[in-house]
Amino acid sequence: MSTTLEILKEVGIFVGGMMARAGIALAMIAVVAVPALALALVVRTFRRLNEKRLGLRTVAGVRYRPGVAYAPGHTWVGARSARAVELGIDDIAQRLLPSVTAVEVPRAGTKLERGDVVATLFGGGREIKVRTPVPGIVMGVNASVVRDPSLVKRDAYGRGWLVAVTPSDNSWTVLPKDDAAEGWMKKEAGRWSRFLEGELGFTAADGGELLAPAPWLMGEDGWRKLAAAFLTV
Repeated sequence: MSTTLEILKEVGIFVGGMMARAGIALAMIAVVAVPALALALVVRTFRRLNEKRLGLRTVAGVRYRPGVAYAPGHTWVGARSARAVELGIDDIAQRLLPSVTAVEVPRAGTKLERGDVVATLFGGGREIKVRTPVPGIVMGVNASVVRDPSLVKRDAYGRGWLVAVTPSDNSWTVLPKDDAAEGWMKKEAGRWSRFLEGELGFTAADGGELLAPAPWLMGEDGWRKLAAAFLTV
């Protein structure tokens, strides 16, 4: 009888110890996971509010911002003031890089002709050169994206703008915007998918969502072809 009680006692101690360890492990997981989950929810909520503030819309799997104009090189141009405009890249151009880890922009005062490089973006071992559709003088650069290049991916239509330019003419005002931009972006999404399928052998996802294959899967030659096809002004 005493032997049985001793065994039960040992079993009880063992089970209790295991439960205590499990409780500690769960508590540690909760300490790490709960704040991480809360942070993720905050970031997601903030992103949705920001998208709502900018009025972002989606067509053919591509997000675009009404009220700004879109250029063939997949830059957007938005009025900053009566004398200056902001330039950034659109949702299609973003898909050429899986991330943006560094940004190079010209100094304020730099004179630009249409088609000149206005920014160089680096990420994933690749770089893309963004060309301006607006001739003029660089009025200022976005110091925030120089410090935090990921803004170009996280908030490309807002805080991720690249440079401000004082245009030398009004040619940018005839670029598509609003309803015209929606139609143009839809056509460009179709051209992107056809290019990937016809030139590079990638098949678009079901539901018509725009495919953004990892740059390293396309090979250097395929990636350069894609960049050249969609970044030319």
